[in-house]
Amino acid sequence: MEELRSTDALDKEIVADAKKKADRILAKAEESCASLLGGVDARVQEAKSQAEAATRSMLALYKKNINASLPLEKERYLVSYIHESVIEALNVYFESAGENKRLQIVKELVERSKKVLGTRPVNARVLGFEKEAAFEMLKSVFGTQILSVESAGAGENADETVEGFAFHEG
Repeated sequence: MEELRSTDALDKEIVADAKKKADRILAKAEESCASLLGGVDARVQEAKSQAEAATRSMLALYKKNINASLPLEKERYLVSYIHESVIEALNVYFESAGENKRLQIVKELVERSKKVLGTRPVNARVLGFEKEAAFEMLKSVFGTQILSVESAGAGENADETVEGFAFHEG
């Protein structure tokens, strides 16, 4: 009987030791879990702050780019408006001026080029005016230097045209 009691006591000691070991293992596991969970919160906060910083920097860059491009767009719009207004005003003026006045304006431009040509002979191509009227105008400027006057085709001044300008004469 004593053997049974000693076996029972031994079993109780083994169970008590196993319970102590299990409690220690459980306590260490809970500590590990707590430290891991604490680390997760810290890592989540760190990732969140990095994402917020990256978002702020990208937002600042977008704002900077938009604010830099707005004055350019405003200036482009203003230049476009001025260009369209000037072309419209020129079209109205030249339409109301009549052919003789337009020929007089071309004559003033031709007189400016007389210095460059000097005494060299001149062959002219006329676009948009009657050939005879243009010849008389050129003869009054160049005199005997004018050798010939020809009519130019409609597409010959395509490189020199201004968009929106209705009068292609010269």
